[in-house]
Amino acid sequence: MHDAVATINNTKWTAYRKRNGTLVDLRILDPDDRSPNPRLAFRPEKLHELGVPDPLIEAAAQSEPQGFVLFEDLPDQPASRSNGSADQATTEKTGGRACRKRA
Repeated sequence: MHDAVATINNTKWTAYRKRNGTLVDLRILDPDDRSPNPRLAFRPEKLHELGVPDPLIEAAAQSEPQGFVLFEDLPDQPASRSNGSADQATTEKTGGRACRKRA
């Protein structure tokens, strides 16, 4: 179960708080899987259509498994809730500790 939400260009993504940062899941439901429990798939073309910046898509493509991006916490940055601008990734608290923003 996720414990945070990341906002990238006004689109919300599942995120998980880790000890050193926030892990963002950029996988989307597979449109070809009609089962009761559809699988998640990394679809770079759809992410591009949704306005996810190319560097984030490239980073997610290089991860293992594909579709995850880790935003590491910066040691000199205070924890904050953010409502960042449309061209940056932000995280919001949904339970537990506050997440940190990395622009």
